[in-house]
Amino acid sequence: MTSNLDPDARSSYRLITLAARLIQRRQDDALAPLGLTRAAVIALEGLMGGPLNQEQLADAIRVQSQTLGRVLTRLEATGLITRMRHASDRRQLKVELTDAGVAAVEAARKAEVNAYPDDPEIAWNVLREELTKFVRAVPPVRDTGVVPFAPPEHRAGHGHAHRPQAGRSGGARSWDQPRQN
Repeated sequence: MTSNLDPDARSSYRLITLAARLIQRRQDDALAPLGLTRAAVIALEGLMGGPLNQEQLADAIRVQSQTLGRVLTRLEATGLITRMRHASDRRQLKVELTDAGVAAVEAARKAEVNAYPDDPEIAWNVLREELTKFVRAVPPVRDTGVVPFAPPEHRAGHGHAHRPQAGRSGGARSWDQPRQN
């Protein structure tokens, strides 16, 4: 099989990973004074559309349920979420934001904005389109349903809209529907 890979692709890949690391470090620095991590903010943002069980939340934010459990334990201990057992299926926990959790999401969004370069020369829409093409072109390894991240609209200057909730349409059950075995 022949490849149509551009000879400069390797340096482009390195730029992508470098950009990701730089932004992640800046996000970490921006969130630290709030006592939050990127993982915590992703989990909190996943609950902005309403309560979910842990499995649904893990699916929506594309992480392993076990990994999410550790994050949720910390968030519950700090009063940012509540977890309540489902009445008919004691294995299920309803995970819900508290008022403090909603405030933490808003504070994190404001803090994270400062992590991004504020350069009018950057064509953000073009960058997002190209990165979306790149992510879709990467051969699936484990999760074929991963959708490229689209930044919340408030970061693009369009108010405080919430991000779309992945995994919450069609046949997805709500938090209060017992697991079908």
